[in-house]
Amino acid sequence: MGRIRLIKMTEKKGQMKVQEMAFVLIAIVIFFAMVALVYFSIRLSTLKTDVTTQREEAAKELVRKLADIPEFSWAECSGCVDVDKVLMLKDRTSYKKLWDVDYLMIEKVYPNKTQIECNAANYPDCTTITIINNTKNYGSPTSAFVALCGYEVSAGSVKCELGKIYASAKAII
Repeated sequence: MGRIRLIKMTEKKGQMKVQEMAFVLIAIVIFFAMVALVYFSIRLSTLKTDVTTQREEAAKELVRKLADIPEFSWAECSGCVDVDKVLMLKDRTSYKKLWDVDYLMIEKVYPNKTQIECNAANYPDCTTITIINNTKNYGSPTSAFVALCGYEVSAGSVKCELGKIYASAKAII
């Protein structure tokens, strides 16, 4: 009788040790799962920032390149925009799909005037030329300073003013 009791007590102790080991293993698995979740959440947040930074850099590069394309460029100056060419491109629908952008606008920064959209009738007494505006929700456009040059008919000379070119690239989803 004493021996059976001793065997049952050792079986209970053995079962307790097996249960303790199972709980410890489960706790270790849960701990490493939580560590992995924290690691992946941190990694994903940095990945989102990296993607945002890369998209912003691509948009800035697009704006810099737009100032030097033949459709915009002033022949005598690198990085200068020919306002007369841009004004002619404004009404052309064939050029709307040439650049992969949702929004493209050129603005005279100096001298300050009230914002008036340019057309053939009010040029040069205007400030903005919106070439492409495909959507109302184009986000925050990227901009770069450029020189806006054109022939001044009355003086018979070239006049350059400070301007900004704005562009918003299509969203990549």
